[in-house]
Amino acid sequence: YTLSITIVGEGTVSKSPDQATYSYGTVVTLTATPNVGWGFSGWSGDLSGSANPATITMDSDKSVTATFTQNQYILTINIVGSGSVSKSPDQATYTHGTVVTLTATPDAGWTFSGWSGDLSGTDNPTTILMTGNKSVTATFTQNQYTLTTSIEGSGSITRSPDQATYTYGVVVTLTAVPDLGWSFSHWTGDLTGSENPATITITGNMVVTATFTQDQYTLTVTSDGSGSVIKNPDQATYTYGTSVELIATP
Repeated sequence: YTLSITIVGEGTVSKSPDQATYSYGTVVTLTATPNVGWGFSGWSGDLSGSANPATITMDSDKSVTATFTQNQYILTINIVGSGSVSKSPDQATYTHGTVVTLTATPDAGWTFSGWSGDLSGTDNPTTILMTGNKSVTATFTQNQYTLTTSIEGSGSITRSPDQATYTYGVVVTLTAVPDLGWSFSHWTGDLTGSENPATITITGNMVVTATFTQDQYTLTVTSDGSGSVIKNPDQATYTYGTSVELIATP
């Protein structure tokens, strides 16, 4: 008797004993071997089930079909930090040999740091070859921004919180403190207006200048009796700490 084998999918079937024909009652062992990326699904025709190897008794001509199906692999993406990863093609499962492009997109104030797991390096976008279930982690790190302050005039600036660097979105309160004889005028740079204290939201490296102006004081001299007073220097106004000489002439 003859034993014909039909293949559905990608794989091979071996027969033991491997003969062109078989005599009545011969027991033949069939072993299905899937190709890479395929799995054995089952037998049909004159043989059923999914046992592998399986046996068939030759009591007539026989026809057996071995069905192989493509393996489906899962690509799991994990995130450390704040951001997202897109897959192209974007599928629930992938067949063996599929090349998937991964693109990491950081949220505002974050930077893509690198891949780990079944993928390494910092290339972005990058690709991964699906040869099994894969797990990839994308790590994002928070950006650190500086807040630089400067003074025009005479005074100081306090900040709260007072840190060397700040992460995205932190709100910092700036208070301008004038020295004696000076007054706060206004902010310039990444902060404007004359509100004091004022707040600034960190969205990058920021620079703020506080401008102070000198106070102007008047010196009023009156005479009781008859005479005059000379001021040296003789000015309409004076700044804090100026020494003025007064000379009374009767």
